[in-house]
Amino acid sequence: REIAKMRTLVLFALGFFFKASSTAKPNIVIIFADDLGWGDLSCYGHPTIATPNLDQMAREGMRFTQFYTANAICTPSRAALLTGRLPVRSGMYGTWNNSDKNVMTQVLHADGIGSLPKNETTLPAQLKAGAQYHSKIIGKWHLGILPDSWPLNYGFDEFFGTPMMHGPNEGDQSVFPDMQLINNTNIVGRLYKDIDIHTLNMRYIQEAVDYIKRRAEETDPFFLYFAPDNTHIPLFASPQFQNTSARGLFGDCVQELDYGVGEILSTIKDLKIDGNTFVFFTSDNGPDRRPDMCKSLPGEFCDPTRGGSAGLLRGGKSTTWEGGIREPGIGWWPGVIKAGQITMELGSVMDLYGTAMSIAELPLPKDRPMDTVSLMPLLEGKGPSRDRLFHWRGNKLMAVRLGPYKAHFYTEGELDWNSPPLQKHDPPVLFHIEHDPSENYPIGSRDPNYETVVKAIQNLADEHLSGLSYGAPQMNICDKHDCLWKPDLPVPLSKPYNCCQDPCSSW
Repeated sequence: REIAKMRTLVLFALGFFFKASSTAKPNIVIIFADDLGWGDLSCYGHPTIATPNLDQMAREGMRFTQFYTANAICTPSRAALLTGRLPVRSGMYGTWNNSDKNVMTQVLHADGIGSLPKNETTLPAQLKAGAQYHSKIIGKWHLGILPDSWPLNYGFDEFFGTPMMHGPNEGDQSVFPDMQLINNTNIVGRLYKDIDIHTLNMRYIQEAVDYIKRRAEETDPFFLYFAPDNTHIPLFASPQFQNTSARGLFGDCVQELDYGVGEILSTIKDLKIDGNTFVFFTSDNGPDRRPDMCKSLPGEFCDPTRGGSAGLLRGGKSTTWEGGIREPGIGWWPGVIKAGQITMELGSVMDLYGTAMSIAELPLPKDRPMDTVSLMPLLEGKGPSRDRLFHWRGNKLMAVRLGPYKAHFYTEGELDWNSPPLQKHDPPVLFHIEHDPSENYPIGSRDPNYETVVKAIQNLADEHLSGLSYGAPQMNICDKHDCLWKPDLPVPLSKPYNCCQDPCSSW
């Protein structure tokens, strides 16, 4: 009997050892908001939007004051996060041109036939192959509209969300069909027609909570990419969050987003896996502030005061002014990231790839140029991150950041046909971003540092461009035949066309 007891204890201990060994690699959660401005959270200074959960996350971790997206619009930004590379390398851009106004072909359209190339080494695929991570994306994908370009073809094990954004078509399904909600590869239904849009974000939150609970019982680590898009127009809030913010409808949406973050963090804490789970919160690009957008949307879904706030920063979505590319950034990992830190070091959305690979103790791909660095030395208080950033819009290098200085080689207005056109600057317009984050006061040639700084940045830009290989553009060709008509709507005949002929076909 004693021998039997000893055998049982040994087997139990061995089972515990092997389970502990297999779960030694930390879990990774990336929360990627949509069209959220640098100034939209209360911990970043917004006076009328309450974000208590994100504020607590910042108090318990590290808050970045200079965290940047890799592109100022949806599709390329998401590609950069999942590849650790500038979108221009993977071809996630368009080259259509109308008086140098090319912004509308910088995202995949509802009938766009392009997608993230299958030969890209995506983060979920690398984590799975190298460290047996199980992964799920919840929310907005926007890296391929057709089924052969959905997330399960890029290394994710599960998908619950939409191929694109959630925009309605005011009942006219002959122009474009309403977006489908997908569970892995199965169609749950069409938004607005089959699914009450006001329930969508809470579905996403519940999916995230359920996934974390389910995977916490397994031995393999997990990677959750949570990408809700309720702060992207058309705006919508769940009933319990409607009219709760002094900011209005957009504030309601942000406060629901904050609630979702709280649910995710609370679940991780309740399961006692917080010491083994890295969480990072940021957004894809700056706020969408087009003044005319409400004209084309049902009033219920559009706040006349438009989207978010970039705070004191200039510009918004689609621009390489600070307001279009600087984002909230909060890292959280109790016991690893010291609580209550605020850093002014530079960070990029692309660095989440390198950070995740570092956490999983995996090397970066060696067969292609990578633009990511690991943030772990910075997050652990052991060193700085990066000192330079290359700001692209489409296939054009718009600006370069080096240390505290930023040089604009080109500038352009926001996502609006009536905004200022593309303008070339030779010599570039130079700002000291840490002295002048609003980019109001260009440094003139009389400044003693001007020539030295401009020369250094120009040399850096030249070196960067000389070694760059452009991926084949994925956003040039559209075809209404290649859209989400099936299974319930008639499919139009194939007729490929330029993705942004006037009037632009985008939602």
